[in-house]
Amino acid sequence: MPFPELERDLNFYPLGVKNPTVLSPVQIDRYNDHGYLFPIQVFDDREIIEIREYFDALLPQALAAGWNSYEMINWHKTCRGVYDVVTNSRILDVIQDLLGDTVILRHSHFFVKLPGDGKRVSWHQDSSYWPLSRSKVVSGWLAIDDSTIENGAMQVIPGSIRRPRLHFRQ
Repeated sequence: MPFPELERDLNFYPLGVKNPTVLSPVQIDRYNDHGYLFPIQVFDDREIIEIREYFDALLPQALAAGWNSYEMINWHKTCRGVYDVVTNSRILDVIQDLLGDTVILRHSHFFVKLPGDGKRVSWHQDSSYWPLSRSKVVSGWLAIDDSTIENGAMQVIPGSIRRPRLHFRQ
């Protein structure tokens, strides 16, 4: 490549801190081996209902304003309720057990898969999906609805985080 400074380091670097406060060493090892860790219960049932009611009220307003149900990106910057969810200390505690105390919220993305919606998210590796080099990144996914095969639950490939960039075919 004629511009080596543009090359991206997509290698996986194990994460974890010396004295985690929420995650056990076994959970951190599992994350480093598999590339994901779930389920992690950070909200109780009452809080999930409140969060869902908030987003259920936000969605029709967003659609009426011309937003696409998949394109509500970085709304934590303008919607206090979104900000409160994504900066919740119980979520941050988990992330800090992997990354350390200094955490930057790079991106938030609220998307809704509406009934009958054929939209899907293609297979990807987060390290190549986000435009970062030295990919010391944690993606957090908060499901506020039941996630089932029937409604198109997220799927992950265990260990793919440790593999070099994978090229996908249709």
